[in-house]
Amino acid sequence: MTAQVTGEEAHVTSYVPVTVGGTALVEDDRASMEVRSPATGELVARCAVAEERDVDAAIAAAQGEVATLTGMGPRQRGKLLFAVADRLEAEAEPIASDLSAEQGKPLTEARGEVAVAVEMWRDAAELVRHLTDELLPSDVPDREIRVSRRPHGVLAVITPWNFPATIPTEYLAAGLAAGNAIVWKPSELTPVTAEHLRRCIAEAGFPPASVNVVPGPGGSVGATLTSHPGIDAVGFTGSPQTGHAVARAAAGRPQLLELGGNNATIVLEDVDVEAAAEQLHPACFANAGQICSSTERIIVRRELHDDLVDALAAVTDRIRLGAPDDPETTMGPLNNRPTLEKVERHLADATDHGARIVTGGRRAEGFPTELYFEPTVVTGLTPQMLAFREETFGPVAFVTACDDDEQAVELANDHDLGLISGVMTDDPQRGRRLAERIEAGIVNVGDPATVWQPHTPFGGASGRRSGVGRLGGRYTIEALTQLRTIVTPRPSG
Repeated sequence: MTAQVTGEEAHVTSYVPVTVGGTALVEDDRASMEVRSPATGELVARCAVAEERDVDAAIAAAQGEVATLTGMGPRQRGKLLFAVADRLEAEAEPIASDLSAEQGKPLTEARGEVAVAVEMWRDAAELVRHLTDELLPSDVPDREIRVSRRPHGVLAVITPWNFPATIPTEYLAAGLAAGNAIVWKPSELTPVTAEHLRRCIAEAGFPPASVNVVPGPGGSVGATLTSHPGIDAVGFTGSPQTGHAVARAAAGRPQLLELGGNNATIVLEDVDVEAAAEQLHPACFANAGQICSSTERIIVRRELHDDLVDALAAVTDRIRLGAPDDPETTMGPLNNRPTLEKVERHLADATDHGARIVTGGRRAEGFPTELYFEPTVVTGLTPQMLAFREETFGPVAFVTACDDDEQAVELANDHDLGLISGVMTDDPQRGRRLAERIEAGIVNVGDPATVWQPHTPFGGASGRRSGVGRLGGRYTIEALTQLRTIVTPRPSG
């Protein structure tokens, strides 16, 4: 990190460079972007904008490092992954502080995110240390068939701004565990957290070109990276629209794509209303709703509808909207203006089509930036509305009523995304029957959508627009490796 500057940019704490082969490329003529706090509008950092030559250099450096990483073997790589976790844990407080400042989430949530990232690095370390080859039976008696997992080679990784520590960790930890060398484009909105991660990886002892960082906008840097002939595989988390562009650019190469969802939680009539509202509170409003697994559509049995809406409104009254570093804050601002405008567009469309805003529904007044948005509950959601068909990605709980289990499942499935869902019921068998019919990669019975444990497979249902492959624990490592089958004469004696 560079020293603070003076004058009108007194709040600058860092400059995030292009980093290739462990070397920061700092040039006077290189373009840069400002990173401003969504909470205060103050300048947090400057971020270099990588050029095409930087992507070329990063990929060339990564290509030269693959053999070194592969040659280490899984146990040595596991040892280094443990060291990354130790470095992150030792610096958790300053990392969480910077994460909160540039992303906008409350400091308590940022601390929790860093803690989860630490455990994800350790989980990858444990998993890779126990990877074994598989011997298959051979139809030919004098032949031995050995199947092993090998790295893809050069892995391109593109990650978003909503969880700048944990989402990159999903790809970086598993990718390095597998022996890939990585070229990473983090979000230009949260590059300081990315620099913390890169530095911890380097300080843990990974070879210099193991992770190369090419920051900048997705439309330019990301497009150059994913279409580059030198990459062997791609990992991407982001919107369905961008993800499909990535898939086209990287066509023919292995891809791991997590592309978001407009997640439904079904609430059946046998639940306790107050308890259900308490569970839905974090499912809808954690990280200001900026979570790909957030509950955005609540499908509730009609006889419970009014009581649940009242209970949700009461829950939102307890939310303390404020500055991320204020200990009393329970929800911070939205991260950026496009997200704010999308939330407002979805609300305007919903009300134009007959929905009713019960509480919230507008920008909060009296804050340093326009990005503070009131926690919102809306009733009367219908399939014709944008919010029913698209991911809103903000602090809004849209509620619609259903008459029976059949209609609940139809409403849950009546869109083209399929990431995660929930069925809240006191009858596990009934919940399981509904879960089997919901077209989502994960269905929680007894919990709302949003609940996920990092070692479990996470991704979209086939035929939907929520992505390809699975993140989580060993499933990420499997996605970021290729199977190699070698048939040899069986040893004699």
